[in-house]
Amino acid sequence: MKKAIGIDLGGTSILGGLIDEDGMIIKRAETESRTAKGRKEVLKRISEIINALMEDGVIGITIGSPGFIDTKEGRVLKVGGNIKDWAGTPIKEELQKEFNDLPIFVENDANIAALCEHWKGAARDYDSFLMLTLGSGVGGAIYIENHGLLYGHSYQGAELGHLILYPNGRQCTCGQKGCVEQYVSGKAIEKMYEELTSISKSGKEIFNNIHVDEIAKGLIREFSRNLGIYLTSLKNAFDPEGIVIGGGVINSRNIWWDDMIDSYKEHVNDSEGMDIVPAHYLNDAGMIGAGKLVFDRLV
Repeated sequence: MKKAIGIDLGGTSILGGLIDEDGMIIKRAETESRTAKGRKEVLKRISEIINALMEDGVIGITIGSPGFIDTKEGRVLKVGGNIKDWAGTPIKEELQKEFNDLPIFVENDANIAALCEHWKGAARDYDSFLMLTLGSGVGGAIYIENHGLLYGHSYQGAELGHLILYPNGRQCTCGQKGCVEQYVSGKAIEKMYEELTSISKSGKEIFNNIHVDEIAKGLIREFSRNLGIYLTSLKNAFDPEGIVIGGGVINSRNIWWDDMIDSYKEHVNDSEGMDIVPAHYLNDAGMIGAGKLVFDRLV
């Protein structure tokens, strides 16, 4: 049986899965990403996950990474997401030193989540769709049948988290000001909460405390409103069959989903013709999509 190793690198954790050709996760491994320690530590921890999953039958490895990714060279370009020193990291070259007997592919993390959802999940019936991953940051992917994933001229296309939501707004790690990522991501909520209260809490705590914490309630209300406005712009720019929303923040959707849809319907000129749906595979999407990429390239 042919197998693939799929790695999903996030701002908080690294998820790894041993994937079969049916998209089943045979084996899992997970570790903290420790992104604040920089690229060497992150690469070391990715290697540890790969070794934990390695077994007979593995034909290739895909790393899903945040940031602008040169998929041909397997390298992070100028923007590396929320990982310290990640910009410029030659992921494929570094990992090939240890795993030189296997093909290694590197892809943007939102793109591999989109591959999973189109293969087996919420987007399997769509010929065109957008994928949003709401986690530490905001990832994006654009998929069109007969074309596949949109990369752009210099591998910087579909960076939907870096569309400007508020001109001259909050400083983003990408160098711009007012990016979507600074308003509708887990890190953004944490930062804004700490600014208002001088208390550091995780995004999960903030979302879960809205019934007893008025500041948290106000932030999540604004989060939902911003997300609805953002979806309006995406609908008008791309007119896809659907937008699939995944990432870690989607686990709290019972708190904000209906308000997001209300905001979207309030702001959009025509709410018909585009589905807005939660991802099916949630945190598993990155691993499964990474495995799918291996099979697409090698089988």
